[in-house]
Amino acid sequence: MPPSSHRLNQRWAGPIPYTLSPYLCIEFVNSRFENYTGTGEVYDRLNMTRWRKWFLDRADITVKHPPTPDTFRELRLVRTMLRGLLERRARPAAQTMSQINHYLAASPGVWQLRRAGASVEPRMTWDADWNGVIAALLISYGQLLETGTIDRVRECANPHCTWLFYDESRNAARRWCDPQACGNLHNVHAHRERSRS
Repeated sequence: MPPSSHRLNQRWAGPIPYTLSPYLCIEFVNSRFENYTGTGEVYDRLNMTRWRKWFLDRADITVKHPPTPDTFRELRLVRTMLRGLLERRARPAAQTMSQINHYLAASPGVWQLRRAGASVEPRMTWDADWNGVIAALLISYGQLLETGTIDRVRECANPHCTWLFYDESRNAARRWCDPQACGNLHNVHAHRERSRS
């Protein structure tokens, strides 16, 4: 591993991610991940108060109370469902669509006009509870489907990495969630293999 790998691994596994996605649903799915170096360690940022605060700020939702054990269970179920959908880059089957709509019905949203720089735009706001967070996640997935670019959701090419990313490159050929972490690790391994040969 490169000399800075220890520092990079600490930054990578910390409570606030430094590799971001334009879609909340991808960001949320990435809250559970494995160590990209192949140690087998599993991290779950959903358990971290600091990450939850950061994520709520990013989602622009105010929730006054931490999740209850039942809420944690629901959030994990939604995360698993979204990971499956995003990994398959699929539209939901009828049963999954019904489940998504059930979650959405549990948190009615309210339309508001909000300032966006010099202009004003309509914006959906959600109830200030965890049902609102779940609704925002599912709407994010729906927006990704609506754009027709769900095929740009990728799994990192590092076999030890579980990170998903949205490929915004022009030719849609990006391989790594993070070139500094997984890309460099691959290059180091490839160099060692060539040296052994």
